[in-house]
Amino acid sequence: MENLTSCVNVFLYTENNFTKVFYENDSTAEDIIINLCRKLKIGPVYRHLFGLRFSKTSTWISSCHKFIDGKPNCDFELRIRFKVPSWRRLPSADFNAFNYYYCQVKFDVINSKVPDITYERHKRELSGLGVTDMYRDIIENGISRKDVESNYKKYISKEVLRNHFIFVKKPIHRSLTKLLETETKHDVEFIKFAYLEQFDELAPNYLAEEYVAQTDDGGTTKNVTIIVYPFSREHPGIRMCFEGKKEWQHLCLIDELCYISMRTDRTVEISRKNGVPTYFKFRSLLDVTSFVSLLDGYYRLMVKWTFNLCKDTITPSLQELHALKCHGPIRQVFKHGNGEFSYAKLEEKRNNKAGCYILRQSDTSYDTYYVDVCLPNSRKPSTYKIETLSSHEYTWAVDNNVYASLQELVASNRASSSPVPLIECVPPSEYDQSNLLLCRMDDKSADGGGDIWSGVAVRSPLCIDIRNLQVFQGRWKESRDKITAVLRGNWCVGKNKKEIVLKRLKAEHSEKLAEFLGLANKWVFLDSSCIVKCYGVTLSNPAALVLEHLPLGPLDEYLQDCANRSTIKEVDLVEAATYLATALWHLEEKGIVHGKIRCHKLLVASHTSQSFVIRLSDPGFPVPYNTHDLHWLPPECYQLVESARISKFADMWAFATTLWEIFSFGESPPPSTDSSSLKKFYMSGKRLSIPKNCPQCIYQLMLECWNFDPHYRREPQEALRDIHQLLYQVFNSRKTHSYATVFPKNIPVSNSSGGTYNDETNCSIMSEQTANTFLSYSELDDTDSSRDVSSAGWGESTWLLNYQQGQKANQLDFLSDSFFLNPSSNELGFGMQSIFELDGEYNVVLQGRIGQGFYGEVYKGLLEHVVKEVEPKIVAVKKLKPSAVPSILQDFDREIAIMKTLKHPNIVSIEGVIQEPEYCLIMEYVPYGSLQCYLKIHGDVLRNECESLFLKYALDISSGMEYLSSRKIVHRDLAARNILVVNQRTVKISDFGLAQFTGSSDYYILKTNRDLPIKWYAPESLSAGRFSQRSDVWSFGVTLFEIFSFGDDPRITEAELPQEELLEQQQVLLKNGTRLPCPECCPQEVYVDIISPCWRYESKDRPTFSDLVCSIEKICSQGIPTGNNLFNMFSKKNQSEGSKSQCRN
Repeated sequence: MENLTSCVNVFLYTENNFTKVFYENDSTAEDIIINLCRKLKIGPVYRHLFGLRFSKTSTWISSCHKFIDGKPNCDFELRIRFKVPSWRRLPSADFNAFNYYYCQVKFDVINSKVPDITYERHKRELSGLGVTDMYRDIIENGISRKDVESNYKKYISKEVLRNHFIFVKKPIHRSLTKLLETETKHDVEFIKFAYLEQFDELAPNYLAEEYVAQTDDGGTTKNVTIIVYPFSREHPGIRMCFEGKKEWQHLCLIDELCYISMRTDRTVEISRKNGVPTYFKFRSLLDVTSFVSLLDGYYRLMVKWTFNLCKDTITPSLQELHALKCHGPIRQVFKHGNGEFSYAKLEEKRNNKAGCYILRQSDTSYDTYYVDVCLPNSRKPSTYKIETLSSHEYTWAVDNNVYASLQELVASNRASSSPVPLIECVPPSEYDQSNLLLCRMDDKSADGGGDIWSGVAVRSPLCIDIRNLQVFQGRWKESRDKITAVLRGNWCVGKNKKEIVLKRLKAEHSEKLAEFLGLANKWVFLDSSCIVKCYGVTLSNPAALVLEHLPLGPLDEYLQDCANRSTIKEVDLVEAATYLATALWHLEEKGIVHGKIRCHKLLVASHTSQSFVIRLSDPGFPVPYNTHDLHWLPPECYQLVESARISKFADMWAFATTLWEIFSFGESPPPSTDSSSLKKFYMSGKRLSIPKNCPQCIYQLMLECWNFDPHYRREPQEALRDIHQLLYQVFNSRKTHSYATVFPKNIPVSNSSGGTYNDETNCSIMSEQTANTFLSYSELDDTDSSRDVSSAGWGESTWLLNYQQGQKANQLDFLSDSFFLNPSSNELGFGMQSIFELDGEYNVVLQGRIGQGFYGEVYKGLLEHVVKEVEPKIVAVKKLKPSAVPSILQDFDREIAIMKTLKHPNIVSIEGVIQEPEYCLIMEYVPYGSLQCYLKIHGDVLRNECESLFLKYALDISSGMEYLSSRKIVHRDLAARNILVVNQRTVKISDFGLAQFTGSSDYYILKTNRDLPIKWYAPESLSAGRFSQRSDVWSFGVTLFEIFSFGDDPRITEAELPQEELLEQQQVLLKNGTRLPCPECCPQEVYVDIISPCWRYESKDRPTFSDLVCSIEKICSQGIPTGNNLFNMFSKKNQSEGSKSQCRN
């Protein structure tokens, strides 16, 4: 620590100044906060209210943001970010935190940083607050009244001073004199209380945070203001208001949140317990991180202290605590029922069994821990203190030994013969009601008004008259438990009929009626789209459950069916996993253990090109587990297998094995008749191998749920969050493509993901308008079943990609583009397939992300020679995620195969390919990015010579496309977003993710149903999926429209329509002759002679690219329209020898 050289400046409100905080490399924002809270003597509990905000902004960094040694840092402010229900409890709980809150409020008042307070409405109150603070300074610090009054500007709001500079001193003197002459002498705490109470009246929404984003409203993308404030009287939690509207809409309470997913395209999905997910697109990735960390922080401080809503904002200290099975800084004296928290928990969970213990952080001192342990022959637990030495070692008074880690201390005292035996740790639970829920409001709902019975009848299951049921004769099936039978039938209500399934107790088992009703009592009150719906019960003899009818049957049989196999995509399996995880979470929230999670217990509700919906059925009657069931039973249940029916940890083990079944297409694990060998297999740490084509991150989740230690297994909500993150980020092909619409629409309640996954990708991985992907923490090559507890890191660094065959690189953080890319740690050994005979002599150093796409990202890099001292070459590195599915790899292979054959001055060139362990394409670096963005950013500068410049761009593009045509290649995604700007006068064609070889037929027929850039496509492409050089010509015309309109969206209709309707209307309009108008900056001759011919309805009537090159050259050589001889701006060497234009006479 003595050699620390890197520092960050942080403004402290108690000091009213910046302070330098020195840190180690890779320190997190949480480390900085802890460092400062130590300095300010703020305790370990209330330090969780604090955050770091960029100085003079409203944007925050998350606790897992990493500070990289040697990298420049912004200035920050240390602020209380999360509001407690009542600050009046703060002085007794943590006076220094209270004092900091006072100083922060005072600073915000003086500097007019409180939106609720305005000078026009509150000038008297602002003056009063200033006088109160002057009075406080006199009492607290013994400063004379004369000195305080002479420095009055440091106490009074700047708005008051600005408007009443001359007249403010006299009323201040009068008010202060009155306070000092009062007979009652007030202490400092009372004065601060008075100040804050007055402030509360003026600013009831203090610490509310406001964000601006975009969201979908009835098919239209609209700007929206979002405010997060859990203590709002009218809209507690999250509310939003559309631009131009006054009405606020309540989105949800904080405790109604399920999880949050975020992507690097600045889009956030908020999933709630009730209702469809909500999607917001923010202005920057900084806003995304700020918004998500706010919701995550409040969720931890109000609902579940041990759970992060978003897997991309994992709290570093929480990971460390989880690895230790250690509670946070809970108070021993915090009331839990009728006793102290930790002591009461030991009694409740383990009945004070000798050797059971709770490890917890101290709530008063950093680096101090306590162990509350149950000792033999003692009715009450005893508490022992563990201290951290300066050498980062640990000691406790039991034996005065020094231990290298807490794990070593516990392990050394695990024997029952130890003076203080630490045999079984009772870990923290998501449902602990401890003092750490600082922002949780008292639950007064039980005393609230209103009719508590309203709606109960709607939610409750029915007792159904058997006379309203019709059962198909002969259509019944005996359940696997042999005790119930399943019959298909109809439920008739008036003239309406609903198909149902009757699960009936068999007559010969009537003695089990009580057990059957017990099962029914659990199941009929569940209401989840992921659990088979129970409409009600019949009370006739025999009794029966009336269930929804799901004709597609059990998932295992459905997956094994050869007829279905060809239609089931990998995304379907991931979505099935999402439904299963959701069902388990719902059961856990209701306190129900399933006890029989299996693939055959999942029923297929629907399978379309847009969704794969499954539902979990009831466990049925308990029948003895057999040897084969051991695959679904965790090791801790081997001695008493029936305990799996009441263990939520056993459900998570079974969840993992069921995932294995799903990704094995319904196949069961290998059968075994030898229970001893099967138990030995799992007890030794071995696990089922990864199913073929299963994503590595899904298998990593299985391993985490198969953890030998039940307390290290994923919780249902964690599993749901992580699977949905994969579904949202990687398999977002199910969403409507952003060519047609920015946001997903019409997502059914039962399906938060939507869509189907096609063999062909819906877009290339680099198109600017495609979705984007974070690297998830679970996407590691490590298959160890132990849980990864490495802290999340954020920041900027370079990533060395070694080209040399078989060489291994060190573990390096995959960090780029400050704040926004989650790290991953991989052993980087790259085998280089050299296209230009690089001979393994080069390294590529990544310098930062410059683009992102659906399944990959693009980095700026340096191609450096390992031995020779030559100037490094700047390149672009396009890489796939490790989780990319096989079809994406095929598309990437095709893109590489096409690019390897191309060599033209107006086409981005390829430098090389990396194949292991991640697929990377090394390309020419084009510095100014996409033409679409370039036009929008530099439009004002380009406008003076736009006609000549844009004709040059048109010539570059047509020359490149003429070359592609000669190589029998159709681009299929020609648009301004896929044209890169080399310099102000040169552009190149890029992004061959959708390109295809046409072969001898000169055209390509689309083979799969997919979202495509409709507004750029020719009529024959839209109607018949037919692509050729002539359809690229049509797209070229649309691209010219974009260029001459400075990047405008090429819409021939003003209406914002869903993709299906847009496709239909586009075809009708084009057939009727409707075309895009001539842009204002486009010369009429260019529009008539070049652009308009590209849009002839019959493809054979359109010019070829060779024709277009000649036409553009002709206009340029004639000096039309600007008088500049544009022809001199380029030379014939801009065309390769194999693509000379054959101009018509």
